[in-house]
Amino acid sequence: MKNIFYFLSIAVLLTACEESPQDFDLKNLEGYWEIDKAETPFGDKQYKVSTTVDYFYVEDSSGFRKKVQPQLTGKDKASKDQEEFSLKYENDSLRIIYDNQFDQWRETIIELTEEKLVVKNDSSFYYIYKRFKPIEIEE
Repeated sequence: MKNIFYFLSIAVLLTACEESPQDFDLKNLEGYWEIDKAETPFGDKQYKVSTTVDYFYVEDSSGFRKKVQPQLTGKDKASKDQEEFSLKYENDSLRIIYDNQFDQWRETIIELTEEKLVVKNDSSFYYIYKRFKPIEIEE
């Protein structure tokens, strides 16, 4: 009887520790994202208002990210700069790999839904985004 419990315990532990790559619907990444919160080893920061949002464009396993300033007129003022990236599964995680002439860095996608994006960088900073919804002013 002890042997059965021993083997069952090991089987449960092995299946609990088994990690598989999380399949994210990458079409959810595309669009406008507003930072909601940053969680760092030094403390958390809640963002009540953001003057810029991040726009992600994705095609296959690559794309770009750029900063955009929403305007009250309904048009956006976009930065001319954009960060090119590639998407790659590494170590059972989906990574956004940025690479430019000055630097290379990665973010791991922790959660990705239609309304929420959570990424973690190499310094263990977590950035929690919510889908940006423009303010509509009635005339």
